Amino acid sequence: MSAKESPQKVIEAHRKRQQMRQSTPMAIMIGAAILLIAGAAALIFWLTGENSPLKAAPTPTMTPTATPTATATPLPPTFTPTITPTSPPTETPSPSITPTPSGPFEYTVQQGDNLGDIATRFGTNIPTLLALNPDIDPATLIIYVGQKLLVPPPNMQLPTATAVSTLVPPGTLISYLVMPGDNLYAIATRFNSTVDAIVKENKLANANDIAAGDILKIPVNIATPVPTSTVGTVYPTVIVATNTPPPTATP
Repeated sequence: MSAKESPQKVIEAHRKRQQMRQSTPMAIMIGAAILLIAGAAALIFWLTGENSPLKAAPTPTMTPTATPTATATPLPPTFTPTITPTSPPTETPSPSITPTPSGPFEYTVQQGDNLGDIATRFGTNIPTLLALNPDIDPATLIIYVGQKLLVPPPNMQLPTATAVSTLVPPGTLISYLVMPGDNLYAIATRFNSTVDAIVKENKLANANDIAAGDILKIPVNIATPVPTSTVGTVYPTVIVATNTPPPTATP
């Protein structure tokens, strides 16, 4: 104890500490009582409230159970075949058959043609083409584009000047290609035929109804051959008598 503190102050301080010790349990008891009262009030409030366990439990509401509906099982996808339209088959045209001409026909000269090519193409030869086309110069064989040529049928040859043998039966028909300059009389003479027979056999309108390149049917050996004169033959000279008096003899 310091010298400054009096005994009176010491006693008062001790007293205050005792009072405080005595008041502390009292405060604790009061706080405990307050807490007890508050807890009781809360318990009463809870028991009397809507959530009180003392109240009857609410009747459970029947919740309708959804009836499961049958789910359709998906079928596997159906593949529809795609039909690709196809064009109708193209008809192959049948090759047209060019009929073989039975007699001479007309041909127009084209660019690049020459007489030898034309003869080969149509199965003939240059002499026959020259005979049917006398306007072609046989020395040059020149032809020009656009020129009209008379072409014989394939494999036809020029007739020879040789007379038909007398051994061929009379009336036998032969084919003859009319040449430039021919006439029915000359043809009939060459084959021992007659103009009338040739006209009738070929149904001609008249004896002049022929042209170079025509093919005629000739009945041969139906006429007497016409004798031909031989160049240089000497015929006998006939001496005709006159009335001239004989000369007078001179003594």
